[in-house]
Amino acid sequence: MAATPRAKQLKDGTVVWRQPFRLVPGGGVTYETFTARNEAEKFGRLVDEIGGQAARDVRTASTSSAPDVPTLKTWLETHLTTVSASGTPGTVGEYRRMAARTFLPLLGMLPIDAITRADVVAWVVAQRATETERSIRARAKAVAAREKDPAVKVPAPKFYSPKSITNAKGLLSDALKAAVAADMLTRNVAAGVPMPSDAETPEMVILTANEFTTLYGEIPDYWKPFVATLYASGMRWGEATALTPGDLDLDAVTPVLRITRAWKKGDTDATKYLGSPKTRRGRRTVSLPAQLVPILRELCEGKSAGDLLFTAKEGGVISPQHFRERIWHPAVVRSGIGKTPRVHDLRHSHASQMIAAGMNLLQLQYRLGHESLKTTGDTYGHLMPDAHTAGAAFATISLAGALPDIEPGEDEPKRIGA
Repeated sequence: MAATPRAKQLKDGTVVWRQPFRLVPGGGVTYETFTARNEAEKFGRLVDEIGGQAARDVRTASTSSAPDVPTLKTWLETHLTTVSASGTPGTVGEYRRMAARTFLPLLGMLPIDAITRADVVAWVVAQRATETERSIRARAKAVAAREKDPAVKVPAPKFYSPKSITNAKGLLSDALKAAVAADMLTRNVAAGVPMPSDAETPEMVILTANEFTTLYGEIPDYWKPFVATLYASGMRWGEATALTPGDLDLDAVTPVLRITRAWKKGDTDATKYLGSPKTRRGRRTVSLPAQLVPILRELCEGKSAGDLLFTAKEGGVISPQHFRERIWHPAVVRSGIGKTPRVHDLRHSHASQMIAAGMNLLQLQYRLGHESLKTTGDTYGHLMPDAHTAGAAFATISLAGALPDIEPGEDEPKRIGA
């Protein structure tokens, strides 16, 4: 907690305020002098937030900037107001939360014209060594539980992933780019700053038909229609949980469901609302297998066209955390399939089954609602059987000179063409 500013009268009778602080924890006490007490107190609070040396750097930068130049924190709000004109409330809210847990603590109080490329690099380095808020809460919870049960293990700390840092840097860069466009900066110092390249991308878990059958047998009866629909349609979680009976056409020659909306994040983590699907192509029609029709028809009984098709047992929207922890994970363990799929892996498994059945990537793109064919190809192209066949053929041709095909003879191998 910041120390109380001390008043000092100068020889000319002017009273100034000296704010004591330490440049580094445990270091000697030094002072910053202010003409007003509230400014000294403000500096003391900044020291509490970001440390003594960083607070002094902020003050030095602030005095070298024009009075009308906003801090990064202030400018970000201006930028997000512009973003909100076309973005969803959930997007803007997530951007605000992302900034608060990443670059604002270190850079937020700096005037935007005082931020250097070195400052951005220093933030990236610091962020890589920062434990995530979720990890901090999980570890604190485990420590508290361990007091009652010594067998409880405290998990190792988890730090911000390269992907998270890259996303945050993208937001910072966009905000500074907007400042350049507004003639407030001459260049975007965050553009081109190298990002960590050691990101670990969680591999998709593909369930075979037999593995899904085994896992499905362990799903509680109430949840089986929901799981079967996810697997048979490849829908995203937010799309499936937004379905209504009115979205189904079970009497068509080929029964279908229409995806026209999905749950979106609101201004806070606790709020969400129904909006458009994730991408423009997310609005789509998906054909359904015959086995699923009677299951869905029974589920629609007693519901109006606008009611949610899939709900929690007590009614209302399904909680992803509850489903994941209380339904999905226990079923995976009981199944003994030897894999640990996420719920989202039902979408990947569906895509794999479609490819195995002969569906091409363009058809798969429309079925899954990907915005671009590139996304579909990058995600599932390696599953295309022709890709493996062609790869082997090309490799054979390229090795023909160095490793000619060998045809076994009676006594010794014989080179073809020899």
